[in-house]
Amino acid sequence: MNKDKKEIILQNALRLFGEKGVALTTVDEIAKESGMTKPSLYKYFDSKETLLLESISNLSESLDREVSKLYRNLGLSPGERIVELMATYLKVVLNHNFQTLMFNMPTLKNSRDEKIRKAWTELEEKFYLWFEDCMTDKYGKDIEKHAMDIIFIAGSILLEYFRLIGSDLPDRQCRSLAVYVGRIIHILVEGFNTPEMNNVSLFDSSLLERIGDCRDKTAIKKARRLNEVFEELEFIIRESELLTDIEKANYREALKKIREESFESSQNNVVIEALVLYLEKVESLREACTELRSLLK
Repeated sequence: MNKDKKEIILQNALRLFGEKGVALTTVDEIAKESGMTKPSLYKYFDSKETLLLESISNLSESLDREVSKLYRNLGLSPGERIVELMATYLKVVLNHNFQTLMFNMPTLKNSRDEKIRKAWTELEEKFYLWFEDCMTDKYGKDIEKHAMDIIFIAGSILLEYFRLIGSDLPDRQCRSLAVYVGRIIHILVEGFNTPEMNNVSLFDSSLLERIGDCRDKTAIKKARRLNEVFEELEFIIRESELLTDIEKANYREALKKIREESFESSQNNVVIEALVLYLEKVESLREACTELRSLLK
């Protein structure tokens, strides 16, 4: 299947969905915009719903990869991670040309297609939990009860910015927007921590509990466990009585290189695989290496 042609169809469909809504966009229009006939389009997608579902899936997978890389960057402070998460979200949404469709979110949330509703809801919930986790790191557990309100306001700022300025934003402008929203979040946290806002929220507590149930579906748990395994391997190498100082230095350098490679790419590559095989020469490292390989997939 021609990947480039599929991408052209997806991009044109998303633009039309954003402009007209999914219900009012016809397959004929998508085919015409993509420079093909309707029967030709059906060779790639059997319906509008299938096309939209693949778009959401692609967006979700890209966000998972980028957020995993973000959590592997241990050099970021909690405050910097909030900004980087916002910048990452903007970058992925814009790269997938999904921003116009976000103006029609009720179309996705209330779709008659159960798979589309579920896919979009899970994507929203994952992003909520990523943001909640970042804010908790920065401001403590007490902010959780206000997290959805703060995320709602931050998200509304992004949508209104797109609506006012347009969505064709260069990287520098995306970065400035992320920094701006990060500062707004700080102001909101201070405001919600006042006695007057203690029991004030737009959202029902049952909704927060339901979202909390999907926590294991996010990239957070996997990324945190990956960092723990790196620390375990570092400890075993450092404390081993069977390795010489030169061997320890070599194995620690290999582990450092794996960290760097995993940060650059969220997917396995031949360098990582070769380095993990090198570490597995040490019997005491094998169990942790097995988990490491699994987490890096």
